[in-house]
Amino acid sequence: MTARLATLVVHDARLQFRYGVYAAYAVVVLFYGAVLYLGGAILPRWLLALTIATDPSVVGFFFLGGLMLLEKAEAARMALAMAPVSAGEYLAAKTTTLTAVALVAVVMLGLVIPGGVDWPVYLAATVTVSVQFVGIGALFALRFKTVTGYLIGSAGLMLPVVLPGFVAFLDPMPVALSVLPFAATLRLFMVALGAAAAELWEIGVMLAVAVAYAAAGVWIGIRALQKELGVK
Repeated sequence: MTARLATLVVHDARLQFRYGVYAAYAVVVLFYGAVLYLGGAILPRWLLALTIATDPSVVGFFFLGGLMLLEKAEAARMALAMAPVSAGEYLAAKTTTLTAVALVAVVMLGLVIPGGVDWPVYLAATVTVSVQFVGIGALFALRFKTVTGYLIGSAGLMLPVVLPGFVAFLDPMPVALSVLPFAATLRLFMVALGAAAAELWEIGVMLAVAVAYAAAGVWIGIRALQKELGVK
């Protein structure tokens, strides 16, 4: 990590703390944790996987738009456009901090899930989906003018990305369907929580697909941000 990127990461962490991101999400995680602790034994495992895959692990997507729009209101990104900060560094800082928040959240939830989780698969799925959704979130955030508009409008834009992933509920799910958006990630969460079974090679294929989608999300985010911050 370069000194400039490290500075951006620290700056973003302070910004997120100042805007109450950590406090707000702490309440959300406590709520989810209480539900899982009290009802995890009777809730179906697939529901636990779906809940974590579509909320705690993609927290960055929801908060990124708000942070970017607040920065825009404060003319912070205008200043960054004139500074030697590249779109890649800007997105990397946001991805690092928000993925760290997602990891903390899912670890806390994983600790209270009855029966435990497959931690390597669980954490790998979290990182890949968080990185992917932060990148996509950067693209969507540039299309809205208000935080409310982003939270409402981006949900509709995400449907084509999320809906194909529901093939993960097929039993068994053909490995070839892992190439559909979100399918590999959701299936990995199901495997991690014991809602589905998979051979080691199948897990490897799904992880490779999830990493590829994460890389695509980063590329999409950087390309979108370059239109505002410029190519540096």
